[in-house]
Amino acid sequence: MIEIGFSVMEGVEGDCNNLLPLLDAFEKQYHIHVNLTGINWVDGWSEIAKFGIYGHGPDVSSIGTTWIASLASVQALRPFTPQQIRALGGADAFFESNWRAGVLSNDPTVWAIPWLGDASVLYYWKDALEKIGIRDFQAAFARDAALIDTLEKLQKNGCAYPLAITTSKNLSSAILQEAAHWVWGAGGDFISPNGRQVIFNKPAALQGFKNYFGLRRFISPESLAATFIGRSFMEGKAMVHLTGPWLGTTGRNQHPEWGERLGVAQVPGITFSGGCSFVIWQYSPHSQEAFELVRFLSSQPTRIPASPHSHEPPTRREAINMPSIEYDPFHRIYLQALQTGRSFPAIRQWGSIEERLIIEIADIWEELFANPDQDLDACLHKHLDPLAHRLNIALRS
Repeated sequence: MIEIGFSVMEGVEGDCNNLLPLLDAFEKQYHIHVNLTGINWVDGWSEIAKFGIYGHGPDVSSIGTTWIASLASVQALRPFTPQQIRALGGADAFFESNWRAGVLSNDPTVWAIPWLGDASVLYYWKDALEKIGIRDFQAAFARDAALIDTLEKLQKNGCAYPLAITTSKNLSSAILQEAAHWVWGAGGDFISPNGRQVIFNKPAALQGFKNYFGLRRFISPESLAATFIGRSFMEGKAMVHLTGPWLGTTGRNQHPEWGERLGVAQVPGITFSGGCSFVIWQYSPHSQEAFELVRFLSSQPTRIPASPHSHEPPTRREAINMPSIEYDPFHRIYLQALQTGRSFPAIRQWGSIEERLIIEIADIWEELFANPDQDLDACLHKHLDPLAHRLNIALRS
């Protein structure tokens, strides 16, 4: 019997074992044995990069969508053929933002197939909002101005730090994803349309960053040392939380006492949409068998969560026809976010740009909490201008 290796990203060690019954079913149907490996997100990029660098590892992997372009650009991945893409239902079978993450700019080659979706949404405690006179929950988060108004009301009524978002270097992977909403909302971006220069220090993007860092007054300084940013929200210290689907999938199951208290709303405007996609490694001697696994897993019945080892929703468009969409607002909001969300640019250098931006954003948060009265414009220019200069030199080389 042919054996292939398959690696998946996991938040907690051992989560991937929940896939074993599904892989057993695959083995019975296709007579292909799958050796499964879990990779923690904390060490994710360094471990995944080794597969491409050394040409040794699993045959197929599920990886973060923002890593695809960097791996494809160094020929570490095997492209999916037009015939394979048709066998999966084609590009239109998947949400656009998830599909685009697997296609490089100005190149129709498909390097990855979407599997699990992840998009930022807003959670809130309904009783906390009702206590300050807010009854229309959706209106409270319909626009960025409405979000600020809601946070101000919560603060004036005794909640010192009503907002929980990522500021910690311990959780840095989420920082740029969360900041992107405010940058895009102000009309800014990170990369020029032709991909030849970074523009995150241009006026529109800077305004977005000012709006984003302007939230500091609503965020606890303790967030800098947090290892789990949702803790302050779950403990009732913060009343609004920006994060992905975990709270409404795994969290609700683990905490039935939340009952009807927990609410969910879309982030106003554009939000980041990412997740995990399947890639087949160029070095694999079993690329056809690896594709059969991709086809098998990506064609499982649509449900939320999409995978028994993860909390994330599916990336197939047919998920919008699930019965739960009608009665479960959490499911409905997640899929709406995937439909309207936006991915980061799929260019070769994005991995390096993302890594450096994350460091600078985390450093800016530290400085602002340490010295909240400093000039925000000056702080942003101090951090972002030198970084933009260095990155633009690299992009031109």
